[in-house]
Amino acid sequence: MRGAVDKMRTLATVLLASMLWAAAGHAAGEDVLHYTVQKDDTLIGVGQSLFVDPTQWPRVQRLNRVADVRRIPVGTVLRIPASLLRKVPREARVVFLSGEVSVDGGTVGVGDRVTEGMQLETLVDSFMTVELPDGSRLTLQPQSEVRIEALHGFAGFEGAQRSTFQIERGRIETDVQPQRGPAARYRIQTPTAIIGVRGTSFRVAADDAVTRTEMRAGQVAVAGDRPGKPALLKEGFGLVARAGQPLPPPVALLPAPDVSGLPAVHERPLLRFALAPVAGAVAYRGQVASDPDFTRIVAEARAAVPDLKVAGLPDGDYYLRARGIDSRGLEGRDAQRGFRLKARPEPPFVNAPRPGGKVSAGTVDFAWARAEGAASYRFALAASEDFTRPQVTESALTEPAHQLSLEAGTYFWRLASTRADGDQGPWGDPVKVTVRPPQAAPPPPAFDADSMFFAWGGEPGQRFDYQFAEDEAFATIAAAGQVDAPELKLPRPAPGAYFLRIRAIDPDGFVGAYSASQQVIVPAEPPPWLWAVPLLILL
Repeated sequence: MRGAVDKMRTLATVLLASMLWAAAGHAAGEDVLHYTVQKDDTLIGVGQSLFVDPTQWPRVQRLNRVADVRRIPVGTVLRIPASLLRKVPREARVVFLSGEVSVDGGTVGVGDRVTEGMQLETLVDSFMTVELPDGSRLTLQPQSEVRIEALHGFAGFEGAQRSTFQIERGRIETDVQPQRGPAARYRIQTPTAIIGVRGTSFRVAADDAVTRTEMRAGQVAVAGDRPGKPALLKEGFGLVARAGQPLPPPVALLPAPDVSGLPAVHERPLLRFALAPVAGAVAYRGQVASDPDFTRIVAEARAAVPDLKVAGLPDGDYYLRARGIDSRGLEGRDAQRGFRLKARPEPPFVNAPRPGGKVSAGTVDFAWARAEGAASYRFALAASEDFTRPQVTESALTEPAHQLSLEAGTYFWRLASTRADGDQGPWGDPVKVTVRPPQAAPPPPAFDADSMFFAWGGEPGQRFDYQFAEDEAFATIAAAGQVDAPELKLPRPAPGAYFLRIRAIDPDGFVGAYSASQQVIVPAEPPPWLWAVPLLILL
């Protein structure tokens, strides 16, 4: 009887100790995995096949109150501390990179594998996306450095993946697949915070002093670097964790900017995205990707005003993701819009007439530079800048020049390049040209005894060049100069036939063509006594 009582006391002591140990382990936050007993399983055999140290099976016996370690009913669920299990290394895969990126300081390519302990780095204007075995994706933004602290599973537990990333500096965006099983973990660590994830989409930016976390979907738990209750961060909220300070309450992110008015097709290599202003935004960020999930980000821009510029992308189909940034540095909700870039072959540079220039009526010569990749050019001329009713269109000019006969008026002309395979580039910007009317020849002069006078029509501010010659070819110039008004006084020359021509100089410096030559007949000067005839008649 005494032996039975002692046996019962011993069993009670073991059970109580096991309960206290389990409670202590749970209180300390130790992760446990659930193992379902199979046929012929023994606790010792489980330890040999799954544990780092097979001799640690008694811990599992105590935790689960197993009475007979050799006979465990099939289907029994055993709780096993993760620290006892043998780790199974996992590999992530680089699925996209752009710019200058490295792994452990060396080169890396798409398709390469990255594992626990490796250091990932992106330089200026560079991006890298890695995909984990469970389909979760992590994208490093420019000038970021991330270390893979943990990337493994556990022997006997297919879905229990541990993923921990340490952000040394920079920014990451991540889309985390739902973590299967109670021991599956996805964690982001920074110098000032730890973000625990079960399945969500969020952004993190970190340096030595500050961590900013913004929730795009789902929720995460954020712990600061001081003891205290973690903050639960939900979709549409953000939080700034500062070194040595308690966690502040989450704040709502700025609303997404309106991008509905942005063009669907961009025809210039320099992309410009004029966003609608967002109340409360002190800056804006835009990212361009070649896929709607933004796994393949190819460029980004940040500006203090809602006017983002991106250059250097080849023609193709893209997606814009834009957001405002508040005074805390938290980036707001995303607005997304697809667009097409069709900027090539680029239109040629204009040589003549220059934008806003003037030419004289009559034959007008248009000229431009040869554009790279262009086999021919399209040319259009219209009286309005919108080209709704073009007056002239040419679709296959092989030389960088064209000639037209134009009357006086205001015109607009533009050019486009075409490749040898017929691929047409976009139209260039309209170029305004003013065609000035021909300068009218001056009327016949008036004479007195010593001078002759000419006058003609002009515009305010114009100056005029004149040439007075003894021959129609203007080979022998008798007088030449410039006057500030549309009138001219010259000494009276010897009797005979002469020729005069003038040209106008506009206030902006445009010099028109010379007028047609005007023949001037200088009559013989009357004898001196003849000037007295009118006086005698009056007397």
